[in-house]
Amino acid sequence: MNEFARALLAPVTWRMALRNVWRNPRRTGVVLLAIGIGLGGVVLAMAINYGMIFQMVDAAIRTDLGHVQIHGAGFQKEPGVEIRLPASLVAEVRAAAPPELRATAARVRAQGLASTSHGNIGVALLAIDPLREPEITDLQQALVAGRWLDAASRRALVGARLAERLKLEVGEKLVVSAQDVHGDLTAEAFRVGGILRTDSLPIDERSVFIALRDGQRILGMHQEVSELVLVARSNDSDEINALRDALRARLPGELEVLAWHELRPLLQYMVDVFRQTAWVTYAAIFVAMAFGIANVLLMSVYERIRELGILMAIGMKPGRVVALLLSESLLLTLSGVTAGLVLGLLGVAALSDGIDLSRWGEGLVSFGIPTRIVPELPLDDLATPITIAVITALVSGIWPALHAVRIVPSEAVRHI
Repeated sequence: MNEFARALLAPVTWRMALRNVWRNPRRTGVVLLAIGIGLGGVVLAMAINYGMIFQMVDAAIRTDLGHVQIHGAGFQKEPGVEIRLPASLVAEVRAAAPPELRATAARVRAQGLASTSHGNIGVALLAIDPLREPEITDLQQALVAGRWLDAASRRALVGARLAERLKLEVGEKLVVSAQDVHGDLTAEAFRVGGILRTDSLPIDERSVFIALRDGQRILGMHQEVSELVLVARSNDSDEINALRDALRARLPGELEVLAWHELRPLLQYMVDVFRQTAWVTYAAIFVAMAFGIANVLLMSVYERIRELGILMAIGMKPGRVVALLLSESLLLTLSGVTAGLVLGLLGVAALSDGIDLSRWGEGLVSFGIPTRIVPELPLDDLATPITIAVITALVSGIWPALHAVRIVPSEAVRHI
């Protein structure tokens, strides 16, 4: 074993391996081309899928979730206006201001009914702070008609699909009905101030946004709110979790302080499953490649039986023979992996403007998938194909190496 390790680390072993790999340039080139194109295609496909999933998560965070939300106890199980947060909590959170916190906004959330002369539709009623909401979501940039809310006028923002179904345009009247904190039905008329189009089907199809003061007045909540939405200074999961944990430590224990992946566990599940799928996909590719690599090395051994026999006859130990064959396998595999990663990253760079899927926009939005997908490949995920490649190289080199050490020098020197 010591002899094998010393031989594997010796520069002369790698020089010999490099020479042996390129003895037959055509055969080596075909194998490298197969590995490069195969791996490059997989890397690009992974980047597209990663981009789709990460953009789905990012869209959910930017349009509704934020990074962390605070609710009263029991809100997640049975959300309703009867579970609310005191006005003092809003000030307390902003005063505490953990270093990870970038912005926070209060909301009132309720179920209601939107009515016009063209029909009635059940909606999610969200009363938002017109000044602070743009700091945590991109709803203001999603306006396709009209203008953003302000605290002075009774105006409402509606999703584009909801506007189509109720035949609403900017300036037309919309009546919103809901149950207040006492269980009484209340209603108020609003003018449509703007229309939103987002990558979120629930927002486009069943959401009405009004100013926070209007929502508090209609629902009898005074200065109370349904939820606080917070965003961290970055999308880093460690920073988001640190913000959540800091708030849990500083706020009363009966409050629900949850990060986005706890609010929407399905999104986190999709990310985790895809990361696991990436391992399986890369492993499947390299298992197929292992046969090609082993075949190349085995053919090389057959062509060099006389040479290996002479080397063993003059004193080359079996450990050095195994080290030589494994170094050839590593060189061949890592060269192909390097070519594949370069091709994949070039493909990602070529698609940096995104893939336009607007032709299928309606169907994609219904699943929360953005209509323009920008491939994205986390650099730490490049360790996956490299790790599997090294394992593949070692495994595929074992068979030719074991065949080589069984060569009998006295017979090999007579081989033609």
